[in-house]
Amino acid sequence: MEDALLKPQITRRYFTVEEYEELVRNAGEGERYEYCDGIIYPVDEYTTDSHNQIVQNAADVLKAYFYPRDCRVFTENVRLLFNDEKEYRLPDVMATCSDRDKQSRNEKRDPVILVEILSPSTAMQDLAGKADSYRKIGSLQAYLVINPAEVWVRVYERGPDGEWLADKAFTSLTEIIRISKLQLDVPLQDLYRFVELDQTNRHP
Repeated sequence: MEDALLKPQITRRYFTVEEYEELVRNAGEGERYEYCDGIIYPVDEYTTDSHNQIVQNAADVLKAYFYPRDCRVFTENVRLLFNDEKEYRLPDVMATCSDRDKQSRNEKRDPVILVEILSPSTAMQDLAGKADSYRKIGSLQAYLVINPAEVWVRVYERGPDGEWLADKAFTSLTEIIRISKLQLDVPLQDLYRFVELDQTNRHP
């Protein structure tokens, strides 16, 4: 099962950041890549309409909250650089409030919240590898992983003392995710607006 969910790396050999940057510069239309500790991962070129709809919904929720606070919200093609410049990721949605990110055009470094929408090729990365990596980002207060096939959202949240709390799963459209440190409420019904759910599917 895990082999089916993990998208194969572009190669097993080690790549430098410079080689990764060259690959990105020469990428064809629709080609996207992430980089982690010398390994390059292709990112799906095509997604389902449900995946795309949830990206838009999550971005709309965050824009409504963060724009009045002079923060920025980005989707999919904007790179996130962290882990001592050893990781370049392309989160589905992220919000950042730092002056450094407002001035940077090439990548962002200080997200306060990240959102990833599951797909068969990235599920294990989103739930394991990325969750571990993202929680090393000092500015980050919450990380949401959303299943587009059914109502299921896993939330990783930083506690009041800066520690990461035990992750929680939300499975009902009537629930509201409360990110305490950001004073942000995220209704699940807003995340799943216009999404056709497969009732036969089960969460990871």
